[in-house]
Amino acid sequence: MIKPAPTTAVLVADLQVLRGAIQAPTRGEEWVPPPRFAAKSFANYRLDPAIAGQAEAVTQVQAFAAQRRRWRFLPRRRTPPGLYLDGGFGVGKTHLLAAAFHAAPGTRRYASFAEAISLIILLGGRAAAELLAADLVCIDEFELDDPANTRLADLLLEELVARGSRILTTSNTVSGELGQGRMAADQFRNQLARIADRFIDVHVPGTDHRRRADASASGPHGWGPDPSAHAAGVHPLLISVDELDAVLRGIPIANLRRLAMALPTLTITGMRPFTDQLSALRFVNFIDRCYEQECSLRVVSAAADVAIDAIFPDEHCQRAFAKKYRRCQSRLIEMCST
Repeated sequence: MIKPAPTTAVLVADLQVLRGAIQAPTRGEEWVPPPRFAAKSFANYRLDPAIAGQAEAVTQVQAFAAQRRRWRFLPRRRTPPGLYLDGGFGVGKTHLLAAAFHAAPGTRRYASFAEAISLIILLGGRAAAELLAADLVCIDEFELDDPANTRLADLLLEELVARGSRILTTSNTVSGELGQGRMAADQFRNQLARIADRFIDVHVPGTDHRRRADASASGPHGWGPDPSAHAAGVHPLLISVDELDAVLRGIPIANLRRLAMALPTLTITGMRPFTDQLSALRFVNFIDRCYEQECSLRVVSAAADVAIDAIFPDEHCQRAFAKKYRRCQSRLIEMCST
């Protein structure tokens, strides 16, 4: 079993120092697809001929990527300025998002929805829109969890559209169902309708490629009471799940990509089911950024029966943030398999 090394406390202290040093990217040119998606293209998207509608979805995204910018001084067109890709986990939506970024003409920006909302909180709506505005703005993992981010999302989209941006986004939720089950959606019907009306919805069908790759009934080899070690010569940061949560408290989501860049390999010890929802969500946001930065992960569970599918309690997985938790579990499978 992987055990904490004598230098663990020093490494964690170094990470605490890093927490105070990192800042969100401040130039538009920094908002690009992360390493995991840096080489994604329409050509290397693996079409499954057995899944009806998948090829058509890819064609629609390609056509949208090839379009030109909507200039704000031109008369408004009735065609929505955005394309909204919905579908399950691991079907390749983010691959298509990154492929569109690389193929599109003109200026482009790429951010997760959580990062974009974090930027608005840090900078204000107009400044965040100025940072992200481009001919094509790609936003991954669009999801309306509460009234606050619904208002901020509506504001950001309004500011981006006013600057002539086209918007391509991905989500696990159909655009017409945004906010359902997460808040009193009836009270925000106008905002939800405005958000949905800015997009043409394209469904990307498929099955989760990460779970298909995990053929072992016991889970990936990098997870469990005795996970496999990192490659010889690699010295990963070794940190307990509680220490990690302490580091993550107070870090704006927009800053997490730079933190993840500094962690190519990571071993988390003492993993057990989360009981605090805020800790669980901090973990989810951190794993999202580490996944994008291609971090190699090992997780030592506190007990032999703590499986990836068990770290988020059932009552949490049936409520507002269920899709975030399931996406995180899907990504953990891939990260712990490398």
